[in-house]
Amino acid sequence: MWADPLFGANHFTLLRWGLALGVVVGHAWLIPTGYEPTRIHDWTLSYLAVNGFFILSGLLIAKSLEMRKDVKGYARSRLLRIYPALIVLMLALLFFFGPAFSNPGGIRYLVDSEPWTYVLRVLLMGDPLSAPGGVFGMSSDPVFNGALWTIRYEMLAYVLAGIGFFSGFLKNRWRVLTSLLISQLFYLVLQHASILNDAPDGVVALFRFTTAFLLGMTLWHFPVLRRAGWLSICVAIGSFLLLGRTPIGETLANITLAAGLMHFGLVRSASRTIATMPDYSYGIYIWHYPVLQSVLLLNPDMHPVALLAVSAPPVILAAAASWHVIEKPALQLKKRRRTTGRLGER
Repeated sequence: MWADPLFGANHFTLLRWGLALGVVVGHAWLIPTGYEPTRIHDWTLSYLAVNGFFILSGLLIAKSLEMRKDVKGYARSRLLRIYPALIVLMLALLFFFGPAFSNPGGIRYLVDSEPWTYVLRVLLMGDPLSAPGGVFGMSSDPVFNGALWTIRYEMLAYVLAGIGFFSGFLKNRWRVLTSLLISQLFYLVLQHASILNDAPDGVVALFRFTTAFLLGMTLWHFPVLRRAGWLSICVAIGSFLLLGRTPIGETLANITLAAGLMHFGLVRSASRTIATMPDYSYGIYIWHYPVLQSVLLLNPDMHPVALLAVSAPPVILAAAASWHVIEKPALQLKKRRRTTGRLGER
């Protein structure tokens, strides 16, 4: 009888590390040159890695909703997973990155209203793509953190998944599959129909991430799809390589990502070392951009390979501190509250 590895030890944490590092590699080229050479067809490594995050998130959130069935616990879990580390990052902007990498910088940065407005906007899941108070203003890519823009879509996905589940709509696997197909259709239309070329970027991104997230939820509802063998992976890769430049290129890329994540994440015999490794992926994701920017401003002529090599240690150190000092204690807080009966099981 087949034992579903999703309910035991798995290698998803290692894969999240890989996805986060894929984003770092892409941005190490994008920031100084404006171009990512790490791509297949027109799909860059960082772009596909973010899609992979949403696929995994959809699977694990669907599992969490089905197994726990606690709306308050679910809401607290999502907030505690995202906000503590994000708040610390915003404090780092105000008290380190801003004063050190803006002009005139120093204490004057703290009396400027723009950084404080930016912090409030980010924490309220508004647009983070700016350089508040001129931080990193001399960079070729004058943005404080070009990775944060996806977090609001992640939070929106959490909210919509929770509403869909607790209303009963997303408990039915055929409704989930239908929702995926409808979202995919709308996304294709928004991307390729000439009459909709002026569709707001936010709307296009919404359907991009909704489609990836629903693909993950579909994997939860159809366990057979999680048993991706080498044949399935080879067919998916071949299809993507052959048709990646067509309108269904991203669809095939997502299917390939899903197959790979399931095959390498849900292994029959998980390594204990890999299954219990700390999850630095969120820390890597939210800290790498300002670290890359800082290193590049200190060394403006640095080649992307050197930028990546020099930035990797501080990025990992920041992610480690984020996990061990902020994120993990927040997760343990949820567990402690569950044991006292004040919080439902996650």
